[in-house]
Amino acid sequence: MAIPTGPEIILFRLQRLNGQLLATAGQLTEKEASIWPASTAPSCKWHLWHMGRWADYVQALLPPVGLEENCEIWESEKFREKWGFTGIDLGMWGAGSGLGNENGRALPLPNLPEVRAYAAKAFDLLEIRVGKFDEPSFNTPFTDWHDVDTSIGDAMVGYIAHANRHLGMLEAISGVLGKDGTATV
Repeated sequence: MAIPTGPEIILFRLQRLNGQLLATAGQLTEKEASIWPASTAPSCKWHLWHMGRWADYVQALLPPVGLEENCEIWESEKFREKWGFTGIDLGMWGAGSGLGNENGRALPLPNLPEVRAYAAKAFDLLEIRVGKFDEPSFNTPFTDWHDVDTSIGDAMVGYIAHANRHLGMLEAISGVLGKDGTATV
């Protein structure tokens, strides 16, 4: 068996992580997904929305290796308008980063199935885009979302680290709610 390449490893980890995010949120009821366990602990639905937005933002930043240029589905499918987010501060990159707990809690998130469908669509698109990279393109210089000069591969490792932190929050909140507190067993 051949040793997987860097892009293959990242794609596998990304697919697994995205599936775990969706599965963990999918075991919750609407009420459970919407609960903020404390004023400083966002709901599972918020975490899923944030990761969907983050995936959408990141996929639009990646160079179009083997694909046409792409924009965020948040913009192209007018989710801001559909969900009543017009005129609402969505934090850095419009993805909830740095939004603060009070503003995050006030977001008019739609029902869990809608948030989950958006996240799944954004995750799928990110996976398609990452799946197009080979070793040379994966090592291509890239200026990431923090304006740091790096490579595409390194930026994707950073994305996965960030997403895993949010998966951990989903798992912890699910456990507090009496659900299975782990996505990996």
